[in-house]
Amino acid sequence: MSLPRSAPNASRHVLPRATGGLKAPNSSTNVLSQLTDPGTQPSGWDLLYGAMVTGLGVNPQTFQLIYPFMQWTWPTPNNGYTTSAQYDFLATIPQWSAIGQYSSSGQTFDGAYQQFLNDVATYTPDPNLQAKITAAYNDLTQASNQYSTDYSQAQQAYSTDSSVVNNVPNFTTWLTGGAGFPFGIKLQADSGNVIQAQANYNNLVAQAKNPNLTNALAAVVNPAYYTKLQDPGLSGNPPVALWSINTTMQNWVNNVQGQGGTPGSISFSNSQSQFDLNKTWAQGSMSVGSWFWQVNVGGQWSRLTEFETDSSLQCTVSFKAWDTIPITPGPWYSGVTQFKNGPFLPGFSAFPSTGQTNMFGEGGVVPVLKTGMLVGYQPTVSVTMSQSTFNSFQQQWQVAAGFSVGPFDFGGTSGGSQNSWTRSSSGLTITATSTSTVPVIFGVNVNTLP
Repeated sequence: MSLPRSAPNASRHVLPRATGGLKAPNSSTNVLSQLTDPGTQPSGWDLLYGAMVTGLGVNPQTFQLIYPFMQWTWPTPNNGYTTSAQYDFLATIPQWSAIGQYSSSGQTFDGAYQQFLNDVATYTPDPNLQAKITAAYNDLTQASNQYSTDYSQAQQAYSTDSSVVNNVPNFTTWLTGGAGFPFGIKLQADSGNVIQAQANYNNLVAQAKNPNLTNALAAVVNPAYYTKLQDPGLSGNPPVALWSINTTMQNWVNNVQGQGGTPGSISFSNSQSQFDLNKTWAQGSMSVGSWFWQVNVGGQWSRLTEFETDSSLQCTVSFKAWDTIPITPGPWYSGVTQFKNGPFLPGFSAFPSTGQTNMFGEGGVVPVLKTGMLVGYQPTVSVTMSQSTFNSFQQQWQVAAGFSVGPFDFGGTSGGSQNSWTRSSSGLTITATSTSTVPVIFGVNVNTLP
């Protein structure tokens, strides 16, 4: 079957007009330490973020630490094609949070950008044409709302499907079979209605002779600015908006294995102060829904509370190589600068305002544009602890099938493959080393709009 966003001018995730879209929870304060760690110790998530700022030189005004880490497994596609996993990751809008959870079913920027353009007001001195534009907008709104309702149901089903682990299979693939298939069929029908309504609206806006808006609407649906999905099991090679990176996973790995990579190392301890996430681009962070320190014994993950409360604990994370890979939207994106002041239709505003749907900022239609992804190769984590902590943990460590430090997962399964690793101990220090040849994506850079 073809995907519900199989046509170039189909908005993948159309936000509900009545409510102004998906709003992020209030993230004005850092709630990580209260929700993830007991006692008075700083949250490990805060400490890890701060260590990356000081150790890797990432910029807190653009950097988001993501969890779970994604394995960069995207194969090299043929020219003019991309994989659904690559599209889903590059296109999905990050959470408004310094430390954010990635979900492949999230809102895509290209879909949200099309909504943004639809909500820019169009005026003409011809009252008949204005009436037609208003009617066409209402038809588009109705079609979009139906798509959004059905998409939300699919998103909920995907998030609760026990067969989905760490975004595998990714949402696009999930819609084509199994539990996702009925949702994919429904969204495909909804998408056809949106496509037709969007085309009618675009044609009328073009007659109103607002060149900037007309050109932007034409670009965002131009088939020349789209690429085709190339995945086993996906029929029809449906087109999606083009997002580009300047290398492939295999080329990057080949360079690293040829001694061309840049190593990196970061360190933190429980005795230091937590990093102030209120000074990041998101001005805070939502709670992280997983424990920072975990061990897997007998197939069960358990929380290592002794690691959280050990004031002498120190941790070092090193990468054999790491890099920032730029992410660039295709020519379908005309930018927002020329439209940053609207004018917008009634009920919409540039920035948060009571009773209005905001375009920019937290909870906005187009809050941030993803501009890069940070990748690492074969991370090693070394943890030095007190004698008492080591004594209580060493028996678990000797039989551990997995070990997790924040988003670093040793011995688990992510991205469709096993995370191969080795473990060792010396004195009061334990060390976990990835031996996988698959890089991990541990963060993204964003540009807050406008």
